[in-house]
Parts: sequence; C-alpha cells; structure tokens
Amino acid sequence: MASSKQHLSNQPLLRIHILDAARAIVVREGFDALSMRKLAEVVGYSPASLYLHFASRDAIAQALCVEGHAGLLAELHAFDDVADPVERLKAIAHAYVGFGQAHPEIYRLIFMQNPAYTDAAFKDAASAGETALSMLTRTLALLGKPVAMAETLWAVLHGIVSLGLTAAPVFTASAGTLIDATLGLYSPGAPKKKPARRRPAASAV
Repeated sequence: MASSKQHLSNQPLLRIHILDAARAIVVREGFDALSMRKLAEVVGYSPASLYLHFASRDAIAQALCVEGHAGLLAELHAFDDVADPVERLKAIAHAYVGFGQAHPEIYRLIFMQNPAYTDAAFKDAASAGETALSMLTRTLALLGKPVAMAETLWAVLHGIVSLGLTAAPVFTASAGTLIDATLGLYSPGAPKKKPARRRPAASAV
C-alpha cells in the first residue's frame, strides 16, 4: 500500500486524472451518466478517494465548467487582433456558435444544466470576469452600440446553439445563415435604395 506521503504527492496528478475521466464521460454519454462511483472505476480508486479531491459530483461539474468556459474564451480571443470591429464581431459570433456545436455536452454543462455551474465558470478568478458577453459588449461599443444590443446578440447566439441541440428540426436555415442574418442588424447598414420611380403612363394620342 502506498504511504500517505506518496498519496499526497500524487494528489495534483490524480485531480487532473479525475477531471480527464469526468470530461470523457460527459462528452461521450452526457452529464447524467457521470457519478462518483463510475469515475472511481475509471480512475482505479475507491469512491472515498475521489472525495479527497472533490467534495461532490457538483464540484467536479463546476471544475469542468470553469475549464470549458476558459476554452470558449480562448477561441473568442483568437480574434482580438482583427482590426475591423464588424469583421471581429462576425468572427466572434461564428466562433461562439462553433464552440457549442463542436462541444455540445460541455456547452450544455456550462450554460444549460445548473445556474450554479454557470456561476462558477463566470466567477473563476483566472478569467478575471471575462465572458462572451463582455467581449461582445466591447466589440459592439466600437460600433457605437449600447450594452443592451450586446446582451440581445448573446441571447440570440445562445438560442442558436441551444435550439440546435434540443430542437434542430425547427430551423430551416443553417446556423451560419442565422448568425449572418442577425449580425446584419448590428453592423452599419448600407443606405437603403430608393424605390424606382414609375414612369408616367404614355397618354393616348
């Protein structure tokens, strides 16, 4: 049997192993399939050992949300150097929806499972209060748009992802088309063309 000292020295590694195993279960089978007993079987420790690292399944879920949210922010920050705010906004919007499509179970866990999980992700010290909303707000501010428009846009993007996960047949258009149609309301619009004037009807001779 390993000594207590050896066990303590392996704690950081075991924590990572636990999260890796938990993430794999969530991605493969969904969050409902995650349990401490199942995790213990995967990592090869007793369920009691897991509680030395995580107080509960909720604690594991919150850690996965923090990790997943950091991944989302990293993908959005990839466009920080795009100078044109219209193009940056478009890239961020498509990246946000793309993340949800590529990581559906993690997205569900962060934003659709439990408000406490979402709160844990948003309050993680490493993200320093950064969220998709704060990034949309800054970008739209460059276009002279108010915070309320950023909140509306985020709600729409979340709706595209969440409805795509739960009610995909509802949409007849692709997610990309829906995003671009929405962004058309936020970008500086081209001047509307005046309707062509009708020529007067020729008078009868």
